[in-house]
Amino acid sequence: MTTIETNNNPTVCNFEYLSNLMGGKQDLIKKIMDTFLVQVQEELNAINNAILITDYTTIKNMAHTMKSSVSIMGIAALQPILQEMEDLSKITTSFERIIALNTQLNLICNQAFEEIKNYSFS
Repeated sequence: MTTIETNNNPTVCNFEYLSNLMGGKQDLIKKIMDTFLVQVQEELNAINNAILITDYTTIKNMAHTMKSSVSIMGIAALQPILQEMEDLSKITTSFERIIALNTQLNLICNQAFEEIKNYSFS
């Protein structure tokens, strides 16, 4: 069982990881951030909507997809949450746990969105 507390973690994004990955190229970093904001919001919306209708298949697929999406921003805190959501959705069980994980997912994603929007290119 995964428990993540964002209060103990002042930031969730690891921008150094992204910068190193992109060789410090600010234009590429900005494009990746812009794409991330759109793509991950769409994926998050898909999971939220799937939870409303108890659609395990979509939850599983979107959790799997999001693992790749969030890794580019170095958001390590989301990996175990998404993995557990994916695993629970595969066996179509513990829907209450999936809902709890989704609450954490939304909190961390919203924090990441704010960090990205406030990122200073220097």
